[in-house]
Amino acid sequence: MADNKPATPKRCAKCGSPGELMKAGSNRFWVQCAKYGRNGNCNVIGAQMETKKQAIERWNAVN
Repeated sequence: MADNKPATPKRCAKCGSPGELMKAGSNRFWVQCAKYGRNGNCNVIGAQMETKKQAIERWNAVN
């Protein structure tokens, strides 16, 4: 049976803060650390992908 739970970003591998799903335009998604940029001093950010699911999967694969 397939797992139908929505994918959620893992915590940041560098600082342990939650990953946040971000969006720009109609089909650019990425996940970044909640402490990225103005929110703190962590510099971890994922690659841009075409779907939310791809962005979360990419983030989770490297974290």
